[in-house]
Amino acid sequence: MIGQRISGRYQVLETIGGGGMANVYKALDVILDRHVAVKVLQPQFSDDEQFIKRFRREAQAATSLAHPNIVSIYDVGEEGNTYYIVMEYVEGQTLKELIQSSGPIPVEDCIDYMEQMLAALEHSHANHIIHRDIKPHNILISREGVLKITDFGIARAISAATITHTNSVMGSVHYLSPEQARGGHVTYKSDIYSLGIVFYEMVTGVLPFSGDTAVSIAIKHLQNDVPSAKELIPTLPQSIENIIRKATVKDPTKRYGTVQEMEEDVITALNPERRNEAPFTFHEDEEATKAIPIIRDHDRVDLDKTVEIPTTKNAVVNSSPPPEENNKKEKTKKKGKKKKWVLNLLLITIFFFGAVITAFALLPSLFHVNEVVVPNVVELPFDEAEAILQQEGLTVEREDVKDENVPKDHVVRQNPFPDSTVKENAVIRLFVSLGKEKMELDDYVGMPVQEAETMLTRLGFSVETTERSTDAQTPGIVLVQDPKEGTTVVADETTVYLTYSVAGQIRLNNLENQEESTVRNYLNDVGLIARFDSEHSNSVATGRVISQSPSPFTMLNKGDEVRVVLSKGPEPDLEPEPDPTRVFQINQPVGVSDEDREAGKSFNIRILYRDATTGGEKQVLIDETIEETKEYSFELRVSRSQSGLFEVYVNDEMIKQSKEYEY
Repeated sequence: MIGQRISGRYQVLETIGGGGMANVYKALDVILDRHVAVKVLQPQFSDDEQFIKRFRREAQAATSLAHPNIVSIYDVGEEGNTYYIVMEYVEGQTLKELIQSSGPIPVEDCIDYMEQMLAALEHSHANHIIHRDIKPHNILISREGVLKITDFGIARAISAATITHTNSVMGSVHYLSPEQARGGHVTYKSDIYSLGIVFYEMVTGVLPFSGDTAVSIAIKHLQNDVPSAKELIPTLPQSIENIIRKATVKDPTKRYGTVQEMEEDVITALNPERRNEAPFTFHEDEEATKAIPIIRDHDRVDLDKTVEIPTTKNAVVNSSPPPEENNKKEKTKKKGKKKKWVLNLLLITIFFFGAVITAFALLPSLFHVNEVVVPNVVELPFDEAEAILQQEGLTVEREDVKDENVPKDHVVRQNPFPDSTVKENAVIRLFVSLGKEKMELDDYVGMPVQEAETMLTRLGFSVETTERSTDAQTPGIVLVQDPKEGTTVVADETTVYLTYSVAGQIRLNNLENQEESTVRNYLNDVGLIARFDSEHSNSVATGRVISQSPSPFTMLNKGDEVRVVLSKGPEPDLEPEPDPTRVFQINQPVGVSDEDREAGKSFNIRILYRDATTGGEKQVLIDETIEETKEYSFELRVSRSQSGLFEVYVNDEMIKQSKEYEY
């Protein structure tokens, strides 16, 4: 879609993101002259009513919200089979990209980001909208540090119907609340859980749960407590650890009651008296049966993407006592129990002490696992790092991350950290550099050079520009680029050379001894501005050029000024004293509208003047055809006995008659 214009208004400039359902483009709103982000439903879904409904729901959910920390929606529409949403363009990066590039974020910045996220969700919840897919990928950070939540594609308005009946739940499995994973009822507290997972990832740089499939990760959300962030980052204040733990309690009733309550806790988290507060504790009730989500179709999907989990019903365990038997059997049973009671107690006691002795003797040897000090493999090639860790009896998991400084396929960082002590066969996650990102160069030929230079600079390119004189193109337009469109390059290692158009130069003719009217017509034709003066000459006839400045054959640009001295003839006799004159400088524009110019219309311009030099008779000063706005500059010379004026005609119709210019 690059280069296309949607609905005649949004000029698509470049791709800035996308997912399984839609692509996101940076575009120029040609009416309001501002950059916007345009989310376009992918063509293969344009006939799928279910996807179209979900796409429209995103716009409906977001347009009801107006908050500085929520991406604004400007326009929604469709053109043919193209469905699109126009929204605020945020220049910056996602929170996920920030975490991947820098690892753990400083605690002070985490608090600032959390306050902004909580403020956005407070507004969303106040408008009865649950986001349901809070994750770092959906959180944008502008260059000014302003955070904005986006992608309300699966947001859901809370109502009685929503609370009592849910066909399916959706979300990104790494940030999924237990109730979403179970296919249960989603409430405001589901967003709080996801926000707690995001907080954990910000302060540690890693996700709390990982796995090979969506099912394995969902089960961990259901069954495992979120690991201690403080164990990974020992300097982390206890207050931060407590906020994460309270937000991610599996029982929603034991989490924060509202985002406002969580926000109050976050705001005071770095107060000195809270740094070493008592750890947050809670008691989870064990459920008789935990419902595991049936998401087999999603086992092989990208685990960062939003998934849909069909609702499951909890298994019902029949724990009611058996029906009563007849009275006779019951009496017999009770007598048997009395006789066996002492014997059973004796057998249980013997078995218990035997089991304890056996455990002390056998369990230590059966379950002992050697401990390993984790080697430092940061900045090593991945293959070498993997071999070192495997030699130590450790399991390696790889996660590719963007990094501009560490070479491709080398380790950026590791978790657990070097010199940590872990059990044998523990999983060591290696974050491996994808190297400097390569990209295909777009086509900038035909664009204004300043806009092309700005776009390339923002992408990290160095830009050098060269002028080329031409009358075949509007000045300031890119004529040639090197490297060419489609070349694959690394931005910060590439200089793009742009050659752009400038107006062609004019070689000034020799004007000496030419008549004034001839000089005027020539200078007007080539686009130069004439400045006339006059003086007496005994060698040059009256009305002809004595001298010019600049000198003949000088190279000039359009719009440059040329001074011409005209002859007034020989010096007159001293008697009688000449009638003194006064010169008025006239600058008269003649406008052509944008519509007429685009339609290619032309207009005949004729300017008549009368002054002391014409003996009181009107003479033609300008007679030419123009296609765009032009300004005419000339002089009126008046005396005590002769005033001056001028008239402007367009297509033989007078559009202006000047005032009388008096001495």
